[in-house]
Amino acid sequence: MKLPLDRFRQVVRDSVLVALDLLIVNNKEEVLVGRRKNPPAKDWLFVPGGRVYKDERLAEALQRISIGETGVDLSRVEGRLYGLYEHLYPDNCFGEAGVGTHYVVVACLFENCAAIQAPGDDQHVHFQQMSIPELLVNPQVHGYTRNYFLQTPENLFLGAGQMLLPGSLGRRW
Repeated sequence: MKLPLDRFRQVVRDSVLVALDLLIVNNKEEVLVGRRKNPPAKDWLFVPGGRVYKDERLAEALQRISIGETGVDLSRVEGRLYGLYEHLYPDNCFGEAGVGTHYVVVACLFENCAAIQAPGDDQHVHFQQMSIPELLVNPQVHGYTRNYFLQTPENLFLGAGQMLLPGSLGRRW
C-alpha cells in the first residue's frame, strides 16, 4: 500500500524505511549506476532501488522497483541477497528542514545482466555502467554505493556481505 503523501511524510519523520537496492552487474563486471534527481542523495551516482510499501511482499517490491527504475523485471532473473545495510541521510524527499531519512536496505545482487541504457522512471537523470575499480574512486559515486564494494563497510549489518572485485564475482569474504 503506497501511503498518501501526508502520512508518508510522518513516517519519514518518525520511523525507519525499508528499501531494496539493486546491484546490477553486466557480463563485463560493470555496475549500473544513475545520477539521482531527488533527495536523499540528489545529484549523486547511486545504484537503482526504492522503498518497500506497507503490506507489499519483498518479491512484489523487487518486481515493482526493478521495472519502475530500469524497465527490466529482475524478479524473473536469478539474484541473491547481498547483505543488509543502514543508510542515514541528513535530508528527506520533502525538503523539510531538520528531518533526515533512515533506511534499512536489503541489497540484492544480479550478475551477468544485459546492459540497461535508460532509466524507467523519474528518479535518475541517466544511467551508466561503471567498473568496480572506477566506481570505488569516482567522487560522484555516493559513499553508500561505494560501500557495497568494500570489504568492511561501516554500514553493513553483522558483517554478512561480500565484496566484488574484478574476476571474483560470487566469492564470499
